[in-house]
Amino acid sequence: MRTLSEILYTNNVLFSYYGFIDTKVLTQVLNITRSKLESNKENIVVVKRVYSAINECVENIIKHNFFPEDALLHYKSLLLVSMGEKCYTIDAVNVVNANQKAIIIERLNFLQSKSKDELLALKTQITEGDNNAISSEGLGLIDLALKTNDFNFNFKEYSDNYLFSINFKINTIEKG
Repeated sequence: MRTLSEILYTNNVLFSYYGFIDTKVLTQVLNITRSKLESNKENIVVVKRVYSAINECVENIIKHNFFPEDALLHYKSLLLVSMGEKCYTIDAVNVVNANQKAIIIERLNFLQSKSKDELLALKTQITEGDNNAISSEGLGLIDLALKTNDFNFNFKEYSDNYLFSINFKINTIEKG
């Protein structure tokens, strides 16, 4: 897991958020990030990919929260959007339990083992309902893997749970 100072000092951080994430926060994150990318005159394809990656990543954090309502402040998430020389990076860190860790590892290793063509074929099978054995539950992650150029993840022990860290890279498109 990269340290926060490494991320802040080696990348142009466009947006960072640390705290409890809900749909209201997601809306603000997406609006701010889109505005910053558009003010940088970024290609619309890149803007849409970054927007989609943030949306899917944060929706997964919101959807899979396991903690009780009275402990929300204890389970904060971190979201960073930064611009490197030729790519944007989205970093997300949140708390997961042991069961979630096992599921995440299985799903993300599966996605990393597939080529873009295999992922596209899998997405087609799911959306057309051709394969009952494949759940549509992972469609967002498949889209995320298709729209990003690279992703990495890891876990670090945290109390009785784990800090789940994932980052996505989206290459910029040469202008001109």
